[in-house]
Amino acid sequence: MTIDGHVLAFVMAGGQGARLKILTKDDCKAVIRILGQYRIFDFVATNIADTGISNMLVATQYKRESLNGYIKNGEVWGFNGNNRKLEILPPHENGKKIIEFEGTADSVRKNINLIDRYNSDIILVLSSDHIYVMDYRDVLMQHINTNADITIMTNVISDNKVKDLGIVKIEESGRIIDFAEKPVEDSVIENFKLTPKIKKLLGIDDPNLNFLASMGNYVFFWNQLKKFLDFPGVDFGKDIIPAIKGTNGALYAYVFNGYWRDIGKVRDYFNCNVAFANGKAPIDLSKHRIRTQKAFLPSPHIAIGSSINGTILSPGDVIHKGSTVRNSVLGYQVAIEKGCKIEHCVFLGDEKNGVHSAQMNGRRYTTQIGKYSSLSHTILHENVWIGEGVDISPYNGTSEERKEILKSVGLRPYTKLNDGTVEGDFYIEPDTGILVIGKQYDADPKKPILPDGLKC
Repeated sequence: MTIDGHVLAFVMAGGQGARLKILTKDDCKAVIRILGQYRIFDFVATNIADTGISNMLVATQYKRESLNGYIKNGEVWGFNGNNRKLEILPPHENGKKIIEFEGTADSVRKNINLIDRYNSDIILVLSSDHIYVMDYRDVLMQHINTNADITIMTNVISDNKVKDLGIVKIEESGRIIDFAEKPVEDSVIENFKLTPKIKKLLGIDDPNLNFLASMGNYVFFWNQLKKFLDFPGVDFGKDIIPAIKGTNGALYAYVFNGYWRDIGKVRDYFNCNVAFANGKAPIDLSKHRIRTQKAFLPSPHIAIGSSINGTILSPGDVIHKGSTVRNSVLGYQVAIEKGCKIEHCVFLGDEKNGVHSAQMNGRRYTTQIGKYSSLSHTILHENVWIGEGVDISPYNGTSEERKEILKSVGLRPYTKLNDGTVEGDFYIEPDTGILVIGKQYDADPKKPILPDGLKC
């Protein structure tokens, strides 16, 4: 099919990502760094570009300056403003009132007039916070061939993920006959289990994969979607899709068989990073080139006498003598001093060229792990300094005990206030013991955020 001009991509990037806790205190979820040098947003933007879609609209809201500054004019993904255009849609003014987006569907509803200007036949409504590589041509073709009112992109998931996601039940034709948003009752969940016949039709032979989850991505004919947006409610999953079904609309599932991960929670974000570092990566990023803003940094340096296994490194990283790094992901400009032991960690590193920019202002920004420190199951946001001889591990005590230790050195635990804002310096995931330390703005090697000798 011809994509150019007939399909418009609408990316929903306004959410807070509150389940990522301290990671999204200062940045929106879509701009959080992942797999070393990428941002989460890079994946959906690359998918759109590689599909050949000419126009992309990005609805932003929470901490939108962080994403706006990263996207810029979209040139890195090939949107040069001439025959290919990327447009950012923040909340806008209506007289003296700021019109904000109240949900996923509401972000489309409040931009209907602008979308109309593009004169597109089909609108591809996409989430901005998932990790996957996909050419959307097949789902667009299926949508046209079935003449669906809505096509919901789905992915096969394991049983233990069902309660975290929206799931759908389909007929053999792919038509959706029921759906549930994050079901909790076992009797309801059992009703959505794929039948052996449908699993065979889909080519699924893994006994642990028995459910179809919504990817939060949808395809609509634009003239129909405008009518659906007259239904009450602000979200696609909770409001609009049930309303379409209530009018006997034609809902179809497109089953995407590739790797897809919703990284809504701290553990999901952590596990996704480690999966790409540990053994065979679920997506071969040497073949599927994800477009990202370029970094003008030296290649990573690994000193003689150090050991690196199952780890993703990024430009500017330095691993000093006697250190071991295993099953971890290191972003830009991470320095691991001598004698350190790093296992199952994700360090977001620094902004691209951040050290140079900071030195111009008389300051120094980077992420550094002091000599002879040992860190396990730890996520460090940007510009975090760790002292010497620090020992961080989920085996060093209960979550509450470790929280008290961190509070004793002046750190504040993650807290969400009544007005929706977030404060604090760290968060400990209760079930896994993963420690997350938030972004720092005034990194000082003489005053590391975790002082020398701390055990937590």
